[in-house]
Amino acid sequence: MQRDVSRRREFVFLRSTSKALRKLLQLGISMLALLLTATSLTVTPANAQLSPIEIQSVVELSCTSVEITFISNISKKSTVYYMITAVPDPSVASQKIIKKIIKAKANGLITAEVKNLNPKVDYKFSVSAKTNKAKLISSEAVEYTSFCNLMDVLSNLPADWGNPKPTLALPAFTLSNSSETRTVNTAATGFTVNSTGGAITSFGINATPAGMSFNTSTGALTGTPTTVAAATDYIVTAINASGSATRAFTLTVNVAAPVFTLSSSSETRTVNTTATGFTVNSTGGAIASFSINATPAGMSFNTSTGALTGTPTTVASSTVYTITATNASGSATQTFTLTVSAAAVIYNVGDTGPGGGKIFYKAATPFACGPTLDLTCTYLEAAPPTGGVIDNAGRAWSTGGNQTVSVSGASDVAIGTGYKNSLAIAAQTGNVGGSSAAVQARAYAGGSKTDWYLPSKDELTELWTLKNTVGGFENTNYWSSSEFDPTNGWRRAFQGSSQSGGGKSNAFYFRPIRAF
Repeated sequence: MQRDVSRRREFVFLRSTSKALRKLLQLGISMLALLLTATSLTVTPANAQLSPIEIQSVVELSCTSVEITFISNISKKSTVYYMITAVPDPSVASQKIIKKIIKAKANGLITAEVKNLNPKVDYKFSVSAKTNKAKLISSEAVEYTSFCNLMDVLSNLPADWGNPKPTLALPAFTLSNSSETRTVNTAATGFTVNSTGGAITSFGINATPAGMSFNTSTGALTGTPTTVAAATDYIVTAINASGSATRAFTLTVNVAAPVFTLSSSSETRTVNTTATGFTVNSTGGAIASFSINATPAGMSFNTSTGALTGTPTTVASSTVYTITATNASGSATQTFTLTVSAAAVIYNVGDTGPGGGKIFYKAATPFACGPTLDLTCTYLEAAPPTGGVIDNAGRAWSTGGNQTVSVSGASDVAIGTGYKNSLAIAAQTGNVGGSSAAVQARAYAGGSKTDWYLPSKDELTELWTLKNTVGGFENTNYWSSSEFDPTNGWRRAFQGSSQSGGGKSNAFYFRPIRAF
């Protein structure tokens, strides 16, 4: 009876104690209840109302079983059976309710063992009686925490739990710089940390920009960003034993300014002939788009690649086109000059040329021509026999004292060299048109052309061959512009076929020609 009373006291004490304290003290109380062998009996007053069923104690027999002692004030005749129910803490998933049936017609103090408990789970125990009138009478629920679980908790307490150290202040800090904008592949300034709170154990960051590094000891962000990125927030966290603190750093990485060159800076094309155009070589930041100030008729401009392609359909003099490359950091320009000439007219020997004379020579392959032989020509045109300076009057090869002086640069004989020879003769001091065939030939301007000259030795031969087609020649000697020696120039007899040197003072006939 004394043990029963002590269990009742244990139960009453457990019910009046907070759940947290019960978990910590249940072991000691249970052991104390077992040791009590002599105690004074508390007598229930005569007018006290007894509960039908009341749990007296819950004693742990092992980590998975307990002994439940309860008192029943229900008549034996009315009792069918008793049922003990163990309901697990609902916060623990997948745990089953355990029920224990006691088939006995009994009352008073009753003891039963409940098995298969989970020592890691708290339970609520209750006892119900089923009466022969199909009535179910239940006790109040009693909470229970396993002693085994309590021992695990105690064994995991920190070594200094009974003697705690002084609390460390929370970390607090500022950054030397809260934002920065840099061009990609340019070293960043980053930031340094100024701690204003408790000593910081380590730092962390939510991400590290490509090409940069983060120091977990100092919290510094350094390096050279290698990837273009819009404004991005990086969260820096300082940590110590008491907690953490954060600061944000915003980094913007812009693309480098565009720089580029063109594969060609100029081009000349005949109208309706496909142009080569140009391609772009980017040497700076990635280019977002291209533009051009105007597009030649018949051609197209690619705003993605910057290429100008197509076939120009309109004749135009040298036109400068400005190509602009653009990205987020700025723009750059290059120029391209396009000349579109009229389509060349195809002539045949005997046709009237653009200077109003007759075509007497058509080359299978273009030949060098012009004042310095830096041009290419295909045709030779002879002036008509009438008009202007052509009166078939004889002229000396050169004037006066120049007749016995070698002319530097007038010795060429090939087709296309007569222009160069004529300029050298005319450049002599004192040479005048009235007495120099070369100067007079240069003065001719038929067809508004200003490139007429005295033919070279080989050009004069071609003119002699087609003399009947050109017409207007006399049966006499005609001058070439090719010098034979210091006192003679090459001449050809049109009344025969001889070609030799003739004294520069001789008044021979001449016929201006032009090459184009």
